[in-house]
Amino acid sequence: MTMRTKSALVVTIGLLLLFAVLFSFDYTGRYVSDRFFKALKEVPAGTERAYSLDAFMEYYDWDSVCVVLPGADHDFSTLFGRDYKLAPRKEGGWSLVFLKEGTVNAEITVDPAVLEPSAGQTDGCIDRWAAIFTLHLDKQGKLHMAFAGH
Repeated sequence: MTMRTKSALVVTIGLLLLFAVLFSFDYTGRYVSDRFFKALKEVPAGTERAYSLDAFMEYYDWDSVCVVLPGADHDFSTLFGRDYKLAPRKEGGWSLVFLKEGTVNAEITVDPAVLEPSAGQTDGCIDRWAAIFTLHLDKQGKLHMAFAGH
């Protein structure tokens, strides 16, 4: 092998590794999740106050949010048109999946020990402008999130 061939091979392998890392790296999902849980810790629970989800997290780069309850089946796709697989969840866990132009932009996986959906909550997607919710405590002191809609 000539020096030129070895250099080309090293550059090709380096670029393949770089694209593999970029393709699998999920900075946005972690960023959104961190902002959501930080805001959740700072808010007084049980006040029945209504919050706009985008203002609550101070994150505005999404068009709609889908509530994905345990056992629900949704067909989401990535920016590259591939099927999106939901992140693993604990038993009873649920997710908020943020969509931008019809593709998954971020996912927040919620542990039911931290926050539960409202008892009447159903699967479905809500437009950003209509993603209004309240936080309330039940009789056992568990925090619940209920979307009020528009």
